[in-house]
Amino acid sequence: MIINQYLDSNKQFLIIGLIWLFVGIYLGPVYFVLIPAMLLLMYKKQMHLEILLGFFLILTLSDSRSQNFLFAANIKNVYIVLISLFSYQEMKNSNLRIDFYKYFLPFFIIAFICIFFNPNMFLSFQKVLSYVLLFCFLPTYFLIVYKKYGDDLLRSIFWLVCVILFLGILFNFFNSNLTVLVGRYRGLLGNPNGLGLYVFLFLIFFSVVINEKPDIVSRNEKIIIYGICFFSLLKCGARTSLASTLIYFFFKKFYKLSPIIGFFIFILTLVIYQIISDNLIEIITSLGLGDELRVSTIENGSGREVAWKFAWEQINQNFFLGKGFSYTEYIYRANYEYLSLLGHEGAAHNSFLTFWLDVGIIGLVLFLMALFVTFLNLAKLNRSAIPILYAVLFSNQYESWLTASLNPFTIQFIFIISFIFFAKHLSDDRITN
Repeated sequence: MIINQYLDSNKQFLIIGLIWLFVGIYLGPVYFVLIPAMLLLMYKKQMHLEILLGFFLILTLSDSRSQNFLFAANIKNVYIVLISLFSYQEMKNSNLRIDFYKYFLPFFIIAFICIFFNPNMFLSFQKVLSYVLLFCFLPTYFLIVYKKYGDDLLRSIFWLVCVILFLGILFNFFNSNLTVLVGRYRGLLGNPNGLGLYVFLFLIFFSVVINEKPDIVSRNEKIIIYGICFFSLLKCGARTSLASTLIYFFFKKFYKLSPIIGFFIFILTLVIYQIISDNLIEIITSLGLGDELRVSTIENGSGREVAWKFAWEQINQNFFLGKGFSYTEYIYRANYEYLSLLGHEGAAHNSFLTFWLDVGIIGLVLFLMALFVTFLNLAKLNRSAIPILYAVLFSNQYESWLTASLNPFTIQFIFIISFIFFAKHLSDDRITN
């Protein structure tokens, strides 16, 4: 019944998605022409729902390691420019706005200045531009699409994520080579930690929406969605994402009672954090989750200590101003063999260190100030805002997803912020914070 409803209400999007997959996988560079041409035609036909869902789908596919989905990683740069143009045009026609991006303007200026110190200025410029476009235009486009389609947009996002998660579970039974990386489940995402982040952010989005709109899905649908999400989260063994999810739901309970109670519980949690950290292995083992949460790798942080030490060494060379977006990837790639011998693969695994490397301490402080001001404004509208901030800050202490724009994680973060901003003011002609 649920599947039939989803197929019936999303027929056009599913057909479009299948066409993009076929062209991207089998027809080579044709997708560089076909997908933008289809997007322009879709905009002409006012298919805003399909455009927004398509962007989310492309970003999700772009995270995959499969060569079949390489087209998504290549086309997403074109997609963000087009969707920004569509948003700008609709803003002129309707005068709708969600403008929390204004708090980030000083950060954007510093990010552009740092481009001139980057070894690959063009790549750095692309990344900064995409970050600016995502924050400036996607929130308003999300609002515009919601104004036109209402709760159908939210339900479509719910079931798109669930379909992606379910297909990962399904494929794991028939061909685990597609869904397992170095012995860990990753579903259709690029790596297990990526799957964990994907689920963590979606759970926050889903929770925020159903708190505001309890009847948007039925009780059975809630059980299905939560079931698929928590199964995927536990199976991938992403400790940071599981902890971040628990942090959100834990503090959400107390902030629902009273922000003052919630704040004091947060302070108490900081006090006992070290006690929990020192006994974490014993706690996980006693819960019977030793294998799922890989207790054998906890002490060295899965190589993160090596990554953080290396980042700090580089930061001391460029303390106040960094060397532009993408510099962290560049410096870690250049030292891949050395870091690999020490037990680390990947980048900094910490958004704050990554920002520090890319835009310096000045850029990092400006970003954090903008983030805190944004969530203080959100807290006036929704008591879940501060628990979301706690969870997001914790997550970014161990992963670097917030330092990039064109991934399937930051877009969900934008969805969450945007929904809270406009949920209380849906009848306004102009929506600002």
